[in-house]
Amino acid sequence: MPATVTRPAQEQIPVLHEADVIVLGGGPGGIGAAVGAARNGAKTVLLERYGFLGGMATAGHVNPWMPNHHDGKPLDTGVFQDWCKRIEALGGMKLPHRQFCPETAKLAAEQICLEAGVEILYHVMFDRPLLNGAKVDSVLMLGKSGLTAHRAKVFIDTSGDADLAARAGCPFEFGREGDGAAQPMTTNFDLANVEVKRIPDRKILQEKYEQAKAEGRIVCPRENVLYFHTVEEDRIHFNTTRVVGCKGTDTLQFSRAEIEGRRQVAQFITFLRSEISGFENARLHSMGSQIGVRETRRVKGRAYLTRKDYERGSKFPDGICRVTYPIDIHNPTGTGTEMVHLPKGDWYEIPYGCLVPQGCENLLVGGRPISVDHAVHSSMRVMPPACTVGQACGTAAALCAQRGLSPAELDGREVKRLMIAQGVNLVEGGPEASAAAPYRNDRSAAVLSA
Repeated sequence: MPATVTRPAQEQIPVLHEADVIVLGGGPGGIGAAVGAARNGAKTVLLERYGFLGGMATAGHVNPWMPNHHDGKPLDTGVFQDWCKRIEALGGMKLPHRQFCPETAKLAAEQICLEAGVEILYHVMFDRPLLNGAKVDSVLMLGKSGLTAHRAKVFIDTSGDADLAARAGCPFEFGREGDGAAQPMTTNFDLANVEVKRIPDRKILQEKYEQAKAEGRIVCPRENVLYFHTVEEDRIHFNTTRVVGCKGTDTLQFSRAEIEGRRQVAQFITFLRSEISGFENARLHSMGSQIGVRETRRVKGRAYLTRKDYERGSKFPDGICRVTYPIDIHNPTGTGTEMVHLPKGDWYEIPYGCLVPQGCENLLVGGRPISVDHAVHSSMRVMPPACTVGQACGTAAALCAQRGLSPAELDGREVKRLMIAQGVNLVEGGPEASAAAPYRNDRSAAVLSA
């Protein structure tokens, strides 16, 4: 057992906010949740650990948006599309391949939140919830002025790791079935001053990468070099490091993951500059402020989706988000990635109950750690559907705050109807109606058209 110290009791903690809805975490899910709640009339506060919004899109430097489309048209036509339109208006989006500028994404996210009436509090780290029976009374946050309390009628956990839900006693799963190993983390980075036209065929690059690994000049369990073009002609984005065996919820392991990710980045830069044409004069342009985390906790909710639901393309009367992105499981312990695609033209839906955790009466969970298994998580964890799931949480939370209901008491079909009214690409009715109407064409699909 490690040594311990005792923290003196702090009797009086100032309450900085009394709100209808408090959202913990300003990533894609938190942006969707905060804007969704505020647009539906709730006094909403968004608590964020960094000095900017965007989560994995900005702090994690993850790029581009992964496609969540049906027949080339976007399924995430709510807050996420509004965010993208603002990024495009500010000159930070490159079509048609969904590359975006992370710095512009920060500006755009903050603008749409403030315009919706969201109050944002930056530079605060979650400490713990204060519970009143099965309800969260307030959350304690640690900032420059010490601990502060923030009270609301309804809370939304969009921390990415279900930190609030776990500390409130909600049951959760971690990683894959069997050994609990979670998908690996990745330090994303960009190289600038690249002569893009001289980059060799990906097959040649792959052969040189495998040779470098075999000779020990690169030590990375990733099986391939994954790169993307960016909004700048001479800049290339790499999502290719792989850190296995570290938990994103363990203080020591999370720190080790950051160091290991940057070690791999340095090796990749040396390899690319010395061996790959077009990269001879490349320089490191940027890295994520933090390592990219794919998977940690998944909260057990009132509903639960499994790989079988994915395979059959399950649809629900209270489906609040449609997903076509494939099962995409990066090997938690080494090399290899499992990719399983849905049949062409099909999708599955996430029911409202997946956002309603067991064990807490005034809490919703949005973003990636919702009530799904390891396989479905690998599909819905990407940023566009995570934002739409967050918007459903915000919509539901506003209704609950106005009516004095718990999220479990709210009819998910009403949440779906309000999501439709807000422009989200859903169809009212049960699974048969949804399957018969794959796309509502009353919102512009220009921003994310493939």
